[in-house]
Amino acid sequence: MTDRPHSQTLSLLAAYAACGALHELAHLAAAACLLPPGALGIDSVGDLARAALRAVLGRYSVVELPSEEDRDEAAAAILRAGWMFSLLLAAGCHWLHVVAREGGDAKCIGRKQSHIVDIFRHPTLPLAAYVTAIEAIATDLFGLVPVHPYYEDASRLVCLCGNFGVLLLNPSWLSIDGGRTALDVLEKMVNVTMMRGAQSGGVVTFEPERYSRNDKPASVPPPMRGVRSRVVNAKRTDLSKGVRRKVVKDNCERISGNLRGWDKSEYNINLGGGRLVRGFFGHTRFATSSKASFDGTHPHRWSPRRTYNMYSFVSSSASNPCTRPRCVGLECYVTHNGDFEFYKVNGKYYDVEVVQQWLEKVLGVPMPATVDSAAIAGVIDLLRTQGSFALSVRYALCLTLPCSKVEQDPAVSYPTIDEYEEIAKPFEKALNELLDGSGGDEPITLEDISSREDQRSELTSKIVEPLRKSLEVLPVKTTDVLGQSSHRHRGASSAMGRLAKFVSSDAEDADLANFVRAAVDAFFDNDLLCTVDLFLQDAKGSFGIMVASTADAHRQVCFAARGQTLSIGFYPRRGIICYGSEQAAVKAGLNYENPGGNLVHGATREMDNAVRLDLDDLGGEICLLDWGFAGDADPAISPPNRNLTVERLMNNCVNVVLLHQSQSSQKPLSKRLTLLENNEFIKPLLDDSADPVQEDIRDIPRICADIQEDWRGVGLNRMTAWNLANCIRARMKAHVDGTIKRHGGQVDILVTGCEVSLWVAEQFVSDLQKCFPELFIRAVSSNKVLGLFGQELPSPCTGFPVSQKTMDLQDPIVIIVSHSGGTFGPLACSNLLQSFTSQIFAVTSEWDTQIGKQLRSMYSDDLLSSRIFSTEVGVRPAEPCSVSVVATHQLLTNIFEHICVTIISDAHFSKASGSIVTERDLQVLERLNQENIKALEEIVGVDRKGNEIHEKRSKTEQELRSAGDLWADHILENAKAYIMTFVYIVVTVTIGYPLISGIAYAAGLREDSSPGDRLFYLLRFLDALIYFWLPQINITILRLFQGRNLRHRMVGRTVVIGDCPWVAQSAEAFLSKIFACSYSIAGLNVMSGNPADHLVHRQTHRVVRGSLLVCGRPDGRLPALTSLEASTCLSVNQASSIQSLGGTCESITIGHNKSKLPLSHRAIYLKSHRPLFLSEKILDNIDAQEDLVRQRKEKLKEAKEQQSRRFSLTRAVSNLIDNGGNRSGRLLELSLSRSRMAKTTRSSASLLGAYVNLERDARKKRSQRKEDERVSNVVDSLVKKRQGIENTRRFFNEIDIDSDGVVSLEEFVAAYQRIDSGISREHLEQLFEEADIDDNGSLSFDEFLKVARMPHLTAELAVKNRDSRGLVQVMPSMERYFGEELRRQSQPGVDSMAMSQSQHFAMELYESRISSMQRFVAMTVMFHQMGSRVQRFFPKISFGLLGYRMDRTHSIMRIATTASPVSGADVRERMEELRLVLKVEKADQLIKRAWRRYKSEKMSLHRLSEGSE
Repeated sequence: MTDRPHSQTLSLLAAYAACGALHELAHLAAAACLLPPGALGIDSVGDLARAALRAVLGRYSVVELPSEEDRDEAAAAILRAGWMFSLLLAAGCHWLHVVAREGGDAKCIGRKQSHIVDIFRHPTLPLAAYVTAIEAIATDLFGLVPVHPYYEDASRLVCLCGNFGVLLLNPSWLSIDGGRTALDVLEKMVNVTMMRGAQSGGVVTFEPERYSRNDKPASVPPPMRGVRSRVVNAKRTDLSKGVRRKVVKDNCERISGNLRGWDKSEYNINLGGGRLVRGFFGHTRFATSSKASFDGTHPHRWSPRRTYNMYSFVSSSASNPCTRPRCVGLECYVTHNGDFEFYKVNGKYYDVEVVQQWLEKVLGVPMPATVDSAAIAGVIDLLRTQGSFALSVRYALCLTLPCSKVEQDPAVSYPTIDEYEEIAKPFEKALNELLDGSGGDEPITLEDISSREDQRSELTSKIVEPLRKSLEVLPVKTTDVLGQSSHRHRGASSAMGRLAKFVSSDAEDADLANFVRAAVDAFFDNDLLCTVDLFLQDAKGSFGIMVASTADAHRQVCFAARGQTLSIGFYPRRGIICYGSEQAAVKAGLNYENPGGNLVHGATREMDNAVRLDLDDLGGEICLLDWGFAGDADPAISPPNRNLTVERLMNNCVNVVLLHQSQSSQKPLSKRLTLLENNEFIKPLLDDSADPVQEDIRDIPRICADIQEDWRGVGLNRMTAWNLANCIRARMKAHVDGTIKRHGGQVDILVTGCEVSLWVAEQFVSDLQKCFPELFIRAVSSNKVLGLFGQELPSPCTGFPVSQKTMDLQDPIVIIVSHSGGTFGPLACSNLLQSFTSQIFAVTSEWDTQIGKQLRSMYSDDLLSSRIFSTEVGVRPAEPCSVSVVATHQLLTNIFEHICVTIISDAHFSKASGSIVTERDLQVLERLNQENIKALEEIVGVDRKGNEIHEKRSKTEQELRSAGDLWADHILENAKAYIMTFVYIVVTVTIGYPLISGIAYAAGLREDSSPGDRLFYLLRFLDALIYFWLPQINITILRLFQGRNLRHRMVGRTVVIGDCPWVAQSAEAFLSKIFACSYSIAGLNVMSGNPADHLVHRQTHRVVRGSLLVCGRPDGRLPALTSLEASTCLSVNQASSIQSLGGTCESITIGHNKSKLPLSHRAIYLKSHRPLFLSEKILDNIDAQEDLVRQRKEKLKEAKEQQSRRFSLTRAVSNLIDNGGNRSGRLLELSLSRSRMAKTTRSSASLLGAYVNLERDARKKRSQRKEDERVSNVVDSLVKKRQGIENTRRFFNEIDIDSDGVVSLEEFVAAYQRIDSGISREHLEQLFEEADIDDNGSLSFDEFLKVARMPHLTAELAVKNRDSRGLVQVMPSMERYFGEELRRQSQPGVDSMAMSQSQHFAMELYESRISSMQRFVAMTVMFHQMGSRVQRFFPKISFGLLGYRMDRTHSIMRIATTASPVSGADVRERMEELRLVLKVEKADQLIKRAWRRYKSEKMSLHRLSEGSE
């Protein structure tokens, strides 16, 4: 009895397997009837066994479909046979089951078959038949599983926008672990390439059609076939894992999981097989020309696999044993990154849409996909003809004739491929005769004919005459009715007749001979390298492509780059080659070791280090990799390209052939290779992380500290800064000399970038322009620059004052900001702007980026010529950008300081630029910059070494995450209420008692009782109302339980971010990407605005109950920012005052002022970690004194209440008066404490009023102060009061010893050193040069008056800008409070508030460079907590079925590497045009100058001659 369930289970499984096998047998039977022999692929007992196992265990079968037009009909018939048979089988089993149960004994079947009755009496067999029938209907009829993963070939039926790839040269990648580590490398490359866009992805690999069954070495390459695996990514799935799963299903053995062929001789040279190399060639796509679909997914193939007669070609140094054609299955695959726009035939360009329709007619194959990349595959099918006369004839007919053109509907139909093979027969016959009838000692080979012009001409002549005769008439033998045979002539065959419509057979016409010669040349020349070259010569667009063909896959693959990047990494020790459009993806080989050990042993050699080759995407470059086959180690290249240099890499195992499309000179390959190993500038890829966004945020303090430490040293950034300073000096010298004419369209410094990089750059430009108002510094989007100067037809920038005429780009200093270093717009600008200037710099995430590569190609590769500023952030795959933005802002702060120091260090430069910034301002900024690290540590909760900080220091982070948790609860309330509603409905409906009715029933009320029947109607009505309002009721319960606001609207939430432009926009992008893949029930709308400008106007009309507003508050404790904070607070109050039903938006402010707005929900305080400014110190002392008075009042009041009147009231009042009287005296000596002494906080309005009062009092005191006639106080008095010109004149006359009306340098120095002997002569000379406007070496009275009006003169002269090593370095202020030194060195009687005004610009720089960064980081911490809570919620409530990753968006485009929105197809041509225009302009100016000089000299000579006469 115990074994019965077990036996029933086995019976069910056996029945299920038998029904599935019968179903597959029906497919095979139908295929055997409809298709020609061999379609089933069963040629041996082994094939039969494999087919049986597939049918029984895998429940699928493989059928080869024909290539003709009736393929779809055959496929439909085969599928129909399967599901109809399974349905009939189920019906029959059901009928037998009914008969067996009701018919008794064997009345219907007979006694001898009683055991059959027992089988059908149990429902096991009918149940298995029903399940099989349902599966068959679902798969075969409805197509729910249309393609089995084992094959995806379009010629097979299975019943049921970045490039990347690897080449596994070392067989250990396959033989040791079956290729698992190789697939790890591939997955990592997909993961990195996904940053360029990953809506879909695919991989193709090549393997022999059949593996050999012995270990004998193969001298002839086996026929290859391509196995393509493609995946369309869903919104919340990981494409890298999806691509790997698909590759495993398509290429791995079912049981072992190893790659097919892992133990075969073809891939294992230790077993004596030929040298086949397994390669995986892939692509991830971000749709630009069509929507993301399966058909549009790369790799692309236009023509399905077809067998051709093909001759095999080898290298020129190897003997070719193959003198007869072989039947080879041909299919070409292409992966393409970029845009294919036009194709040229006979000098005329045709649009890609026209080309696609033309290819359908020419190739005789329907368009496989509407994407432009599929058209490239079609053109490659036309061009790749080597070894096949049928394909060569097609190429010559379609592309080389004078009448060849691209038409959507050709007037004359093209021959079919069968007709091309018919036309090719005379070609093959002539070639075979030439090979056999050489008559010499040495036999003539294909190589002899290919490389010798006379042999090609002889072959052409052998073909022309027979072909001409075939075009005219053909003899035909006929038999009449009497049985007598006779010969007559009929017209040419259909194939020749079709050819005659394109080519004239007239002997006097050379069309036929030219056609034959074109076909012969294509037969010998159009190999893989030549094919790609021909395509790029006539194609227009941007291309980063990989081309592979089954005819060449045994030994070579071809890559090309033009307008799109492509890099190839060589790893000699590991025996692997990685390539990719994304440079970082190529570094995936550094993260994995060869499972079988390195190929190179012993001492480490430099040549064994991994290197990378970056193809020239600007000029256009093609790279052929050839690893040889069966002892043929030289590259197989056709004669047109044999003049190219062949380089050997990978320990001489791989031949590298480079073909440059541009005529510019190229460096040797050894000079172009970038060292990947043992290179301090190359950062390895980061390990995978479960939360990359969190890892990025935690890295912020470390990255910022490293940038500052690197800047203080002598590294890459300092060398780049030195070059930038040289360019700045040269530009400023041109301003001083007057060689640069000033006008409104002039651009001295151009800063460009895209999206977040541009927003950060705009703040940098704003600060720089404020420092130097006389310079012309602009921040312009890279797309605008590209649209204006990189297009044949410029794209107007509507709404922006930017045009070709308003921007004078004559040798400006260009800074390209791109934290990824690979975005298309900035990358294209790095090429385009080379036509305008050679002074191009880049701010990127690391030295090794695409933009860095372009700049290194412009200049020398040594550090002394460095043009790259690096944040050393490395590759960050998370799409919400945090650490990369902060690091870019941090590095720009250091660059800002360096530019300022460079300009103000020279008096002439400072004057020409109208400099406002002082060296003391920069010292204050540098101190703030260094102290900023501590503030970032407390905001993030991690120190600069990556360790979590103490709990006492992490209160800021905890408060930010608490705010994030609160807002996450707001967002999740609808999802939680939905679950609660679902549970309530299921429970109440299941038990049959809703809430109120159930309570009534439990209380004893029955429906059949006299009062209960009517009362139950009322109770059900109330239950119905509960059902109707159930979601709202549940949300209310949640809010009560969580203590949240009950008045918020119960709808989706909107977050509005308010701050300065770069913070608001960057934070908006960060938060919107965090929630990009969230489910709609927990979705979020994100908007932003500037609270000091347009936030109220743009967003307050959107305010509803429950809107979420987070606003960054400037540090209004500084007088320069007090009004700005007041404006921000006013915007928040105005938004929060819009109420409905007593509810409004929920606002949170983030800033350094502790005061909380009355209408805001929460105020998050960020600790300053900086010294106080002078004005803060003054106000803090006043507040501290008031606190002291207030405390004493409170103590006296307590004493009065607790004790008897021991002290009289007059005594207490006198104490207060004494305290108040001493107050003014104490204010004169400011506290030296770094922290604030006052315990109370002031609101923005209170701060504004306090500073206004202090300023008013200071002016009042200055107006009442008596004049001090001492010589040492004359200058200071005149500066403060702007009066006493006569006193200044008197002082001027006193120091003018020689009474010549001007003050010389010596007089100036002697006079000021009498005032203060501590002032150095060097500083006084610098001051004299600044005042000497006309540069005549003396100061007039007007010039001296400007010197006299300089406040705190001696304090300014005490600043230095070099460190102990002599490096130009902004030294941090070491004051205990900013202004301490200024106040100490000021003249007696100078008011402190007047001195504090000189710090206002430093306060503005603190807001734009430091404080705003802290607020942005705080927002990322808060938003990350929001997103993390929402992300973790869905897997918990769905047991892992639901979920998404907040570090990815639906588009999965971390880096926009495709032209968007401006095309880059014209950049290359426009560069040449602009260079020519600039040369012409320079020549024109040179001629004009020479002509003017000639006229001037002629006039001088004429005057001299007249004078002599």
